[in-house]
Amino acid sequence: MIPISHSTCDPCLRRFRNGLSPEETESVPEEYIHKDDRKRHVLRDLFTASFPNYCRAHQVPEYKLRVMNSLISCKTGKLGYSLIRCDNCGRTEMRACSCGNRNCPSCGYLNEKKWTALRQSEVIPGIPYFHLVFTLPHDLGTIMYQNQKATLNLLFRSAADTVLTLAEDKLNLTPSLLMILHTFGSDLSLHYHVHMLVSGGGLTKDKTEFKKCLSNTFFLPLSAVCRVYKGKFMEGLKRLHDDGSLDYYNNAGKYRNSYVWKELLDTCYKADWNVEIKPLSPVREKTASAAEDESTDNAISYFARYTNRTAISDSRIEAWDDRSVRFRYKDYSGSSYSWKSMDLSADEFIRRFLMHILPAGFMRVRSAGLLAGCVKTKNLILIHELLNRPYKESPVRHMKAVELIRYFYGRDVTVCEKCHTKLEIFPRMSRISAVMFIRAS
Repeated sequence: MIPISHSTCDPCLRRFRNGLSPEETESVPEEYIHKDDRKRHVLRDLFTASFPNYCRAHQVPEYKLRVMNSLISCKTGKLGYSLIRCDNCGRTEMRACSCGNRNCPSCGYLNEKKWTALRQSEVIPGIPYFHLVFTLPHDLGTIMYQNQKATLNLLFRSAADTVLTLAEDKLNLTPSLLMILHTFGSDLSLHYHVHMLVSGGGLTKDKTEFKKCLSNTFFLPLSAVCRVYKGKFMEGLKRLHDDGSLDYYNNAGKYRNSYVWKELLDTCYKADWNVEIKPLSPVREKTASAAEDESTDNAISYFARYTNRTAISDSRIEAWDDRSVRFRYKDYSGSSYSWKSMDLSADEFIRRFLMHILPAGFMRVRSAGLLAGCVKTKNLILIHELLNRPYKESPVRHMKAVELIRYFYGRDVTVCEKCHTKLEIFPRMSRISAVMFIRAS
């Protein structure tokens, strides 16, 4: 096993470049490469070295192949370059395009900042928020993995319906719900669960009053939440089975047998269905000088860390080569977690990573209740009117990437760092086109 500072083997790089012409694979002069493109991307290099061998030994669905190709091509130039030039000082740089895939640990930072800013305008100051985690028995892992779209949609629906139904029955109010799906544990094992952010207050059914929850104790009894959640999910699962909406193949083939299916249902009914509740501090009013409140007591800032989290990040890889991988993970076996190291073969590591690539188009961030898409803005305006506060839409909603960088980081990427004059920015182009353009100019 080699440390992560070592370079990826050239033969593997050449295999992934076999679709490019010799001219396109020609190295770009170092002085023209942007400094950010010189950074190491550990997972990208790991997959570049090991994924071809994995594909020779295993069948990989097409949508997962597309994702892996995006991750391997990210910021390598295979996705094209954006070219910038300063006519005043003669500075010219090539910036390799990123993949922008939600499974890429190197992308998504700017999207996370924008997502956080957008959600900041949707929280209600002065009320507590609660972080709920809905989990499932591990016995359901196989059947859910074989039917991800149907069962994960059911998971979202069951969790949301549980809170909305109980809130309406017991308190006659509708809270706001924000949900994020996670499929992984720290060791890359399958662990389906939904993180939910629930407002400590909501509109009454007739929408004439906004009721606040002034206590840091969740307004619904935990035992009732667990019981209703189990009932709704199991009822939905049985309906999917009876309608013939579930597929049974590979390890799930045994559930075609009615007796084995009944045993699964009995096991799940007897199991404890855990719903964890974490109270968060009330959201504070923003001051005029604070463009973005990143304090730990802000519900959205706390919750945002879950939005773009990938199965594993570069920082957790300790060492790797084309045969094995060592990474850090959290061990929760004790009263508190501790960091440990795990060694896996390269094939097993890739297999675990692939398990967490969701089908194309599947939405892993959803909202419900007051934040349901079709009525969200209308409800927020009404709530602020009832609370005698003006409603302000986030200024980042319609911002493009250049504007977002300027807003969040105070850096204008359209201005030359040396002479501070306006840069000329050319559209995305291939490697050979960028090199020829530089030579011609």
